Amino acid sequence: MNEDNDIAIVGIGCMFPGADNVDEFWQVLINGEDHVREIPPERFTVEAFYDPDPDHPHKTYVKKAGLIKKHDEWDNKFFGISDKEAEQVDPQQHFLLESVHMALEDAGIPKEKIAGSNTGVYIGAMNHDWNSLLRSARGESTNTTVTGTDSSILSARIAYFYNLLGPAITLNTACSSSMVAFHMAAQALKNGEISMAIAGGVSFILDPDVFVNLSSARMASPTGKCHTFSQNADGYARGEGCGIVIMKRLTDALCDRNKIWGILFTGLNQDGHTTSPITSPSGEQQQKLMESVYIRSGISPHSVQYIEAHGKYFRFSTKKRVMVTHTLMI
Repeated sequence: MNEDNDIAIVGIGCMFPGADNVDEFWQVLINGEDHVREIPPERFTVEAFYDPDPDHPHKTYVKKAGLIKKHDEWDNKFFGISDKEAEQVDPQQHFLLESVHMALEDAGIPKEKIAGSNTGVYIGAMNHDWNSLLRSARGESTNTTVTGTDSSILSARIAYFYNLLGPAITLNTACSSSMVAFHMAAQALKNGEISMAIAGGVSFILDPDVFVNLSSARMASPTGKCHTFSQNADGYARGEGCGIVIMKRLTDALCDRNKIWGILFTGLNQDGHTTSPITSPSGEQQQKLMESVYIRSGISPHSVQYIEAHGKYFRFSTKKRVMVTHTLMI
């Protein structure tokens, strides 16, 4: 362990299907709960867009997704947002604000302590369903429409509310967005560019056209299940939510006597043209990336206790050490 260069996770906050906080999410995991359900009418009328034929150009063969309940209920005034402005605000913004609040509370860091600090915000987000639906509805624009819908505000809103003076970046690298946010935050901490980082990812499902496009590309699972590493694999199930971590240099976390969830090691690469088509992952590049992170972190592959995988990213846990690798692919 290198206290001068290692990155510690000192706080966690989240909102996921079936879980409004990290304690509830832990129960979901240990109970093996499945919160993928039929898409309710308050999101969109599924039957109007559904057809089991994958070749139908204007329909989706998907009826299910993992969704947060009461996505439109939140204490907007607590975050300094009026009721009128809240009408235009992308639900992803309040998923983030609430998850950051929980993460800072978990870390024992009050809002007043970080105000004016060189804290950076790094948020991965690829979906813009709220913006798409507002545009298609052609509703009346107000002076808060831009700040309610633009993806750059996902990170900027956090920096504004907490008065953070480090970089506030929203990035989109498709499925890898949140993992790349972690990597960027870790590098900024190691380089001394920021004193602390708020990093994570967010997603919100509202636009049926996304399901139509994914069905046309055969990327979505008609069963609503991810049959990972199985011959029954038929695509992935979509879900929404938000996950946030508070990151510090390990030496700072120890000095501040923070609770330490784990130590983070990250790495990134790209597949280039080692595989085709562009959406196909490269096993060769994944292997090279993992080997690189193992070597740089000084972790033996034999110490890995479990592997979590989704699409093209892997997260390894070795007791309290966490290693994230990711290729920048869809």
